[in-house]
Amino acid sequence: MMNRLGVLSPVLFVAAQLLFFAPQAIAIDYDAYDEDVAALLWEYQNDDAPNGAQASIKPSVLVFNDVADTDTIVDFETGLIVITAASVQRLQESIVEVVLTQIDPAVIDAKTARDFGLVNDKTNRPFFWRQILDHRGKPIGQPWSAELFAEHLTRNLRKKNGRFKIRIKMVEEHKDIAGGKYIQYARAASRQHNVPVSLMMAIMETESSFNPLARSGSNALGLMQIKANTAGRDYFSIIKGYKHTPSSSYLYKPRNNIEVAAGYLRILGTRYLSGIRHPKKLEYAMISSYNGGAGNLWRSLDKNGNKTKSLARINKMSVNEFYWFLTNRHIRSETRNYLKKVNSKQKKYIGL
Repeated sequence: MMNRLGVLSPVLFVAAQLLFFAPQAIAIDYDAYDEDVAALLWEYQNDDAPNGAQASIKPSVLVFNDVADTDTIVDFETGLIVITAASVQRLQESIVEVVLTQIDPAVIDAKTARDFGLVNDKTNRPFFWRQILDHRGKPIGQPWSAELFAEHLTRNLRKKNGRFKIRIKMVEEHKDIAGGKYIQYARAASRQHNVPVSLMMAIMETESSFNPLARSGSNALGLMQIKANTAGRDYFSIIKGYKHTPSSSYLYKPRNNIEVAAGYLRILGTRYLSGIRHPKKLEYAMISSYNGGAGNLWRSLDKNGNKTKSLARINKMSVNEFYWFLTNRHIRSETRNYLKKVNSKQKKYIGL
């Protein structure tokens, strides 16, 4: 909990360190959680892990651990926060920590996590401002209101399986509120790289559900899940003109993450996928390749991955035929579903 000076407690500091430094491909002891919480974690496991390996939690989920004392799971996709603790007091403290925390990497030093605090100098609000409302339907921005909320939630709470548990549901429009924080960066990157704002916002929601600390098992980072040694390296060598692999702390900052993603989409469209003549077909190819790589697109169209033959097939197809092909015949099932998700989400961002 924040003390009276606004300093983060050691508990959340440890959680912050886990978020930044621990790989997400962690072996989870499901027996340590209540059945429904374990089910939530299990649901967010990647079933495609090779050779039965322990998979990583999806980027939309953050897990704060404090050994056996407290566990907090934040699911940015569904807007659910589940907290379990050994005592009501620790549960209340954890509730206050979550609703008041400032986990926005725009104001955090991702290498040291020393800049955590209640107050964001730009907004003067905690991270979940308006995404979590108290029992009176009011946003929570001060310790006293967070403490009253925690007391309300834990009133008459009973222990189950040796622990106390509470669920906090974010407001229905929580993703709209979360995504609104990043629209200005998407607009700036759109102007710079000629990539539609709607496309970037749809990819952002699909990739991370607007979790700025998202990290996949393959070490894709941030809002738009950028891999430093592929998309990040391409961005600097092709767009910036010099060889550089961006650091994790660089990619965790929303402005940087969105800028690199937009630049990489530009690279896909103008270099790796050049030759696709219809702009909508090119956009579908960019979305698919952002997820599955351009090479897998060519291999989906030609068994040998021949780009010339693949381009000839694409340019003969209608827009609808190409969309059908990508969502039914792409060699990666993940990419087939990815295009469907992005295309569906993009519609709500048209006009931004």
